[in-house]
Amino acid sequence: MNQPFANTQTRAADFAFADAPGMEPLLGLPPDLAAGRRVTVLAVHHIDVGGIVYCGGAEKYTRTVIRALLECGARVHVGYSGNSIYDDLLDCAHPRQLTVERTNWIDVNLSGDARLHLRTMLQRRRWLRSTRADTVFVVQQAGGGAFGASILAARSVGMRVIVSARQQPLAIPDGSPRLYWRRRLPAMAASAILFNSRRVADAYAADYRWPAEKFHVIPNGERADHPPREISHPRRILCVGRVTEAKGADVLLAAFERLAPRFADARLIFVGDGPDMKALRARATAQGLASRVRFAGHQRDRDAFFAEADLCVQLSRRESMSNSVLEAMARGLPCVVTDVGGMTELVVDGQTGFVVSPGDALAATGAIQRLLENADLCRRMGRAAQARVRERFDLGDVMRRTVRAILGE
Repeated sequence: MNQPFANTQTRAADFAFADAPGMEPLLGLPPDLAAGRRVTVLAVHHIDVGGIVYCGGAEKYTRTVIRALLECGARVHVGYSGNSIYDDLLDCAHPRQLTVERTNWIDVNLSGDARLHLRTMLQRRRWLRSTRADTVFVVQQAGGGAFGASILAARSVGMRVIVSARQQPLAIPDGSPRLYWRRRLPAMAASAILFNSRRVADAYAADYRWPAEKFHVIPNGERADHPPREISHPRRILCVGRVTEAKGADVLLAAFERLAPRFADARLIFVGDGPDMKALRARATAQGLASRVRFAGHQRDRDAFFAEADLCVQLSRRESMSNSVLEAMARGLPCVVTDVGGMTELVVDGQTGFVVSPGDALAATGAIQRLLENADLCRRMGRAAQARVRERFDLGDVMRRTVRAILGE
């Protein structure tokens, strides 16, 4: 069993986190808000594929919450499984303020902690006690089922347990009461449960009977301080995310195949890697669109792609709340999305973009066409999208609410 702080990563530093160069404060809260508080963060990042580390929405969220806690004066110890995503935070934080440990409790299949075995819980109890934390923040995976034993262990030693569930619930087969209780018991033991979507929260209450009185709905956040876009000839369509069926990459390509003859100078760019990329590239080539459909693969820095795009399309079949769509809106891009998860809480149909049914390539074609043939509509929706991010999804406000929920303020 790993012992906390015995196998931790640190970086030499003689300055406080808030004084780090290039790390401006996010919250505008007093730096001593969390003074004296110790928070343990549990997360899983099995994101190394072929030697490339892919940081998705869960990783972005985890890093941002940790940064916010540090800025408020908390001491944070991270126990993670998989790949480290914390090197730059360690470079900026004082060694006494942030420590990071690879526990590897959760395997690549997101099992290892989900089965509520007594032996596992006793091991977790000893580990959690030795962190001397008063609060545990758990970034859940596997439809809210990855860290079950850890949550129960933390509550059994009197720790405040905050669970963040940022995925839609997974279906539980009929006649599986054991799996049902594996999902429900940890939620009942939590002090508070954070969701980024009201619709997703309602689904957990309905499907797993999670206690709604513990729910906090706090959406994703993003900065909207980018210069306003001036879209004069909308033709560049951007999709950011994994190239998979779940993300609707096949539906978007089908829509573009319909649009291509009408808009000869239109271009489609997929930014992201995924198992469907090879097949979709071959399909685009077979349709004579190889020069007009680009598969850029995984990109650490996506700013250049957003800067060149005129609209963003995400046709997911399954989604909670897309970070990439929020990033596009923050940069003044109108978005076409599907009516899944919390996407309608993000994109207002007819105002900041269009919402279509998942899997409906014909509806997606019509929505994209309206934007391609009307630059004024593109600009108007883009400005409305950016304004909505400022008003409803400001990163500082989102992190302020998140820190207060974790601390129990």
